[in-house]
Amino acid sequence: MVIRVSEIEGEVRIKGAVEGLKTPGAEEGADVVFHTPVEYELLVRRSGDIMRVKGSVGCTLTLTCSKCMDEFAFPVDAELDIELAPKTLMLSASELELKGEDLDVYYYDGDEIEFDPFIYDEIMLNVPIKPVCGEDCKGLCEVCGANRNHEECRCAVTAGTLFGEKLKFFLN
Repeated sequence: MVIRVSEIEGEVRIKGAVEGLKTPGAEEGADVVFHTPVEYELLVRRSGDIMRVKGSVGCTLTLTCSKCMDEFAFPVDAELDIELAPKTLMLSASELELKGEDLDVYYYDGDEIEFDPFIYDEIMLNVPIKPVCGEDCKGLCEVCGANRNHEECRCAVTAGTLFGEKLKFFLN
């Protein structure tokens, strides 16, 4: 989705869906697959050359469980809240101290702003580092590799090492 800065007077509400959302950094074979189109409803407020973009983005992703390796649907419902400023306002010092509010400022160049990278980033920020299909996921057997969610494993449980037992005691 691309909007022209010159066409925004005051505020603009944009709503729609993006199918097959990709950014240059997203390669095929990634761990995240978009199961549904990304739906968005954003309010863009213009104050001079500065744009404030707020709204919701949502979709359903297909992720791979980090414990059992099964794919599962993961709904994402996120809030986008960023500020866009022209690149001419970007500070060019080699060293400068950023403040908290500086972290939500992005820069645009020219008269057009493409929102897909911002929407993609917001969705990726809501993906867990180690996705798990459910709290009751039993994972894979460490001996035979069987998925304990689908079949019963008869492998003998091996005793842990002395270090592992002390770590379990420490964590409990």
